[in-house]
Order: sequence, then C-alpha cells, then structure tokens
Amino acid sequence: MPTRAELEELATLLEEQAARLEANRYRTVFAGLYGWQREFIAATASYAQCCLIAANRIGKTYTGTYIDAIHALGEYPEGWDGHRFDRAPLIWCLGYSGEKTRDLLQMPLVGRKNGDSFAGGLIPADRIIGYESMTGTPNAVRTLLVKHASGDTARIQFWSYSQGQHALMGDAVDWFHIDEEPRDPAIFPQVLVRTASGDGGQGGRGILTFTPENGRTDLVIQFMDSPSRAQFCMQKGWDDAPHLSAKVKEELLSSFPAHQLEMRTKGVPMLGHGRIYDIAEEDVTCPPFAIPPHFRVIDGMDFGFDHPQAQVQLVLDPEAECFYLTRAWKKSRVSPSDAWGAVKTWAAGVPTAWPADGLQTEKGSGKQQRAYYTEAGFRLLAEHATWPDGSNSVEAGIYEIRDLMLKGRFKVFAGLRDFFDEFLQYHRDDAGRIVKVKDDCLDAARYAYMMRRFAIAVGDVGRPKKAVEVEPIPMFSPFARR
Repeated sequence: MPTRAELEELATLLEEQAARLEANRYRTVFAGLYGWQREFIAATASYAQCCLIAANRIGKTYTGTYIDAIHALGEYPEGWDGHRFDRAPLIWCLGYSGEKTRDLLQMPLVGRKNGDSFAGGLIPADRIIGYESMTGTPNAVRTLLVKHASGDTARIQFWSYSQGQHALMGDAVDWFHIDEEPRDPAIFPQVLVRTASGDGGQGGRGILTFTPENGRTDLVIQFMDSPSRAQFCMQKGWDDAPHLSAKVKEELLSSFPAHQLEMRTKGVPMLGHGRIYDIAEEDVTCPPFAIPPHFRVIDGMDFGFDHPQAQVQLVLDPEAECFYLTRAWKKSRVSPSDAWGAVKTWAAGVPTAWPADGLQTEKGSGKQQRAYYTEAGFRLLAEHATWPDGSNSVEAGIYEIRDLMLKGRFKVFAGLRDFFDEFLQYHRDDAGRIVKVKDDCLDAARYAYMMRRFAIAVGDVGRPKKAVEVEPIPMFSPFARR
C-alpha cells in the first residue's frame, strides 16, 4: 500500500507529465488528423500553392497553422509526406486585420500572450526566443523568432490585408499561409512575388485556407476551375468533420441565413458579390448552326429608350434539353418601329416574352407601352413574363440559367457581342445586390427562358398564328419546381 507521500509524489509526476504533453502537443497532433488533412499536407510536396476551400468549423485554419508550426520547428512527424524545409524558414501568416491575425493565426501557433511569455500554442514556449509586437493591436505579434531543429532561427511574420499590398515588400518568403480570402486581388500576386527566390532559391510555397464568403471570385475560379500546374485545390464540408455533433450542426444551421447554407456547411462559394455568371465566355460559346424545324423558338424583349432596348432569340432542343441563344440586338434611343426594322428578318412570327413594365400607360395617349411594339410588328405574348406559378423571381432565373451554363446546356452563338459584353460585366455589389447596368440582353434572355412554355416549333414560324398565348405547350423543365 503506497504511503501518502508516495501518492502525492505520483500525482505531482502525472501533473508534470500532462503539462509536458500539453506544451509539446505538436508531437501528437499528426496521428489524430483526418485523412483529408493528411492528403492536403501531402499535396504541399507536389504543388507550390495549395488551397483549402472549406466550410466553417471543420478545422481548416487549424490544419494550416499546424503545418506552419511544424515548418517553424523543423520537426516533421513520422508519416509526413508534405514539403520539408532543410533550413529555418521565413514564414508569412496573413489575415483580415491585426485582431483577426492575432486571434485566428497567432493564438493557435503560440497561445495566449501573458506579458513577455506565451502558453497554450502549438509551438512550445521554450522554443520561442524572441518577438516583436504589432503596432496598434494589443497582444498581437509582428515577428516571432522560433528555435528551429537545425539550430538556426525561424521567423514567423504576421500581416493583415488592411496594410495593403505595398506593405508586403522586401523579404524572400519561404512559406506563406493566407487565411481567409483577401478582397484586394493584388494581395495574392504580391505574396507570390515574395516567394520567387524563397527556399534557398528553389522558390517558396504556401497554402490558402478559407470559407468562400466572397463568392466565385477570380481567385476561387482559378483554383477550383482552372488551376495551373503549381496549384492544388481541396474543397471540404461538414460531412468531412466527424467532430461536429448533430446538436452543434443543428444549432449552427438555425443561425445561418438560408442563402449562406451551402457556403457555410459545404464550402460552396456563395453567390454574393462579384460576377454573377462567373463562367468563361468560351465555355458557353458554340458555333452557329442551322436550326432544325422541330426545335422550339421564343424571343425575349427588354423595353428601353435612354438605356438600350434589347431583342434576343432563344431556341430549345427538346430532345437534348439544351438552350441556344441564337440572336441578340440592342440599341438606345430607337422607336419600336426602328427596332422592328432591325430584327424583323428573324423576329417575324416568333412569340416574344416581355417584362411587366410594358403595362405602363403613356399619359398623353393612354396606351400601354407594349401596344406600340405590337403595332410595329412584334408578336408579343398576351401576358408579361412570369414563371408558370405566376411569380417573376429574378434570382430564380439567374440561378437556373447559370446552372444550365455550368452543365453545358445553355449555349450562346459565337459573335453575339451585345450579349457577351453584358455577360462578362454582370455583377453584384458588396451588399449582394445586382448592379442594374448593361443588363438589357441578359434580361431579355431571362424573360424568354421564363416563358419558354410558349415557344413554337421553328417550322411553324410564318404560318398562321396558333393560340400559344392561351394554351401553353408543355415543355421539359431542368428544375422540377418550374
């Protein structure tokens, strides 16, 4: 039977052991990583720029800071297949602001700062041999000096995007970690410039870890859709994070706005700001071809005078369930009869979808705007453009057309610059609102798509009018709700 003194000594030893394990927990982290985290680490050996686009709360930033810590310490665990530095590296860690950099990057790496000491981070306190404070942010570090396994000193420098790209000058960076996507598109290229002569002249490398809150920006499109040979992209969501309990998921789901769910839980870029049709022009372009008589056709119109009015033609292949925009025309300050003269060679006899502002009445004549276009020769449908259920949601149309484009089922004939010039500039502001400029052809195309149930066979164009305005023709629908 151990004595009281022996039990007290044992308790002291166990406490010391636990403290040492906690202080050196970087040594045990690797064994507990998920398979996808090890896969991401391994990718850093083959790719100079590795991007982890992920949902909230699955450990994306922690994955990144763990890699940062191992490089700073120079102690690679057994089974590490990622890049290795054989020298003490210069590491850049970048975040939104001084506060975010401190809380999301500095804290996991070195823990809490108490006076001149640190505790609770991946890097043990006894390996920290000096630091420089960040100006203007309490307890934030600008430069951290870490004793590397080689005996030299590794440096970790913390930067915020708010400092701007011009602050990122001078050093040859060996490793970078960009946490959360910078809105300034110049930040990432500037960081890459700093890596050109890093890692002993071989070229530095690094990682990006973020939830795609800015939507499908150029940076996201580059990594997800068309990465270079130096780039690797991994996308992960809640299904890849077993540590999230059903209770936690339920609580988080209840707090997320509906339009953010895919982004927050699956790492799917939110359609919030930036380009709306975030697709390369060549991916939706097809060469013009002769339209078979069994294809169905409908035109779309957007009224205008000071801003352009637009006319487009949409053709539907009912067998392949594919849409083709075959014509597009727009012009400012032209009358309905002038517009008709410009498009009648392909618009004559084709039913035309139009927006609700065609119901506006002119004070002098008492006639609705649509009447002038009917008199000019356009075959306007009896009612303004709506979905079959009577609604007229703009977002639904944008969502469906974009989805069809991504699936290769909405194509535009080559050469339709009036359409493509709008397509390439159509975007949302920082509040997620559609910027209503240069969208005339796009709107006309959306009206035609909404009213596709009234399309007629190409072979019937020019024949006596059918009562398509009264009896909609059943059409395939790529979305059950439509």
